[in-house]
Amino acid sequence: MQQSLFGSLAGPVVAEEKPTVSLSKVALCDAVFSVLDLETTGLNAKRNAITEVTAIQYKNGVEIGKYSTLIKPTEAIPEEVELLTGISNDMVKNAPALVMALSELSAFLGPSPIIVGHNVSFDIGFLKEKISQSGLDVFADRYDLSRAFCTKVLAQKALPSLPSYEGIVVATAVGYHNPNPHRAEADVRMSAAILFALIEKLQAENAAVKTVQDLLIYQGVLSER
Repeated sequence: MQQSLFGSLAGPVVAEEKPTVSLSKVALCDAVFSVLDLETTGLNAKRNAITEVTAIQYKNGVEIGKYSTLIKPTEAIPEEVELLTGISNDMVKNAPALVMALSELSAFLGPSPIIVGHNVSFDIGFLKEKISQSGLDVFADRYDLSRAFCTKVLAQKALPSLPSYEGIVVATAVGYHNPNPHRAEADVRMSAAILFALIEKLQAENAAVKTVQDLLIYQGVLSER
């Protein structure tokens, strides 16, 4: 395990490429889900910057590894974003540079991760843009939306009567309390709780949902942002 003042890397890091296993052969209880969240200075991936990233890997609902770090942004954090996230310019002034964080995150995720997030299209799109800007295109195929799960989309299908599908609302519906919304690690743990609650619900209602591919078919194709 590697740790620093700003982040930590726990669990196995995949250094070499391995053959990709067909997702139709990976049971949901055996899959490693990499639940991920970013905090940013704004919503524009080309212009705005990442200030924090957390990825936690889970197998059958159990945490098996974590990567989390603040990141020194390329622009000042706006006051309204600081108020929302609690991340200040002072907190990130000595944080790792983006290229280091993206390299470490990509190593942690491994060559063919199953990425999960609430509004995961935003996170993956933002990361792919920053991967390109940083000259780290060798890692680009690790951020594959066709292998990803959005807990918002899954909740819209599995819990059709909710008044809203914001993370806090969905989490409350499945019995989870997020103690620190708009911080990456807290939001990751919230998304993971939603994911596994929805998997449990779907499997109780539909015995045919057994593999990662089954869940991808249930979810449908995610749209890019």
